Amino acid sequence: MSCNTVTFKRGTNFGSSTVFTPEAPPAIQTLSGVTVTSTIVDADRNEYDLTVVVAVDFLSFTANYSGSTADWAIGTARWDIKFSQGSTVFYSDTMRLDIIGQVTV
Repeated sequence: MSCNTVTFKRGTNFGSSTVFTPEAPPAIQTLSGVTVTSTIVDADRNEYDLTVVVAVDFLSFTANYSGSTADWAIGTARWDIKFSQGSTVFYSDTMRLDIIGQVTV
């Protein structure tokens, strides 16, 4: 992942689009056969699972939260993306979300 912190205004839709860039073999070359999961844990330790959809070419995916973000705790949240095959998580990355309140008047 190329960014470490994202500022997010709660009450809006949350989603992301990610391009998978494979490393040199023997690393996996596509997301075929890989399960991608993603969760956000807010400052109050509430967990929000994202819906992940891998593209048909297995080289990108989207992660979206389908519920309301209006009640997410303001402050620093952790956003985790995990990659697994079977029961083995072979890679994960965690980013920070700076969740701010609705400021538009």
